Amino acid sequence: MQHQNIFNLTELWKLGGLSSGKLVSEKGVFSGIASIGDWPNKLWVEGVLTPEKLEILNSIGKGKALSFALWEEGIQEELLTEIGFQPTMELIGMSGDLKNFSHSDQLDVILKKINTAEEAITWSRVFFDAFGYEILSPTVLALKEKVHFYTAWFKGKPIGTSMVFIDSAGIAGIYSIGIAPAFRGQGLASQLFKATLSEIKKTESIRAILQASAMGLGLYMKYGFHSDFKIRFYKR
Repeated sequence: MQHQNIFNLTELWKLGGLSSGKLVSEKGVFSGIASIGDWPNKLWVEGVLTPEKLEILNSIGKGKALSFALWEEGIQEELLTEIGFQPTMELIGMSGDLKNFSHSDQLDVILKKINTAEEAITWSRVFFDAFGYEILSPTVLALKEKVHFYTAWFKGKPIGTSMVFIDSAGIAGIYSIGIAPAFRGQGLASQLFKATLSEIKKTESIRAILQASAMGLGLYMKYGFHSDFKIRFYKR
């Protein structure tokens, strides 16, 4: 599942770069860079981090607030620290089988798919509240035909976000599951995730992947997702 998870994730970053800024590809080193906002702004490599790739990585990353994502084992961290990258975050790549998941309409949280500029502005605002960085509405609108953006509503108020990207292999990638701080502690994250799975269940996808923080592990495991590998992020 690691391959499927990384394929979905990097395909999304490529789409993000192409739609909202630029995609750079050079000898196995990639970056998706936004013209506005904070996403994707990612660097990654395919295969082993060779001295040549490290040099390209250093060149692309200079002067830009880009995060380098690493999932290969055995790469010496000092190679990255020598060019100024420091560890910032670690996520767990997870996967789940959706065959036995039952679609549910009996939820207090309602998802509304983004179609208009006004809806995209609301999604972007709630996303920033939940995560503290920006995916701006022009990026949402540029991607909405290939990526499903949902705003979560509870008692008539927008309280959270989610994203679903179904790649060419039919794997559903789940992203941006977040609740705005004012609405946390009410069990709404669980409902948001269940509602997102229900949306995926309407498609032909039978398997889903995501990348979880340590705080979110328990929630996703509750719905049958299991840990597959670690993703480490570095920034300078």
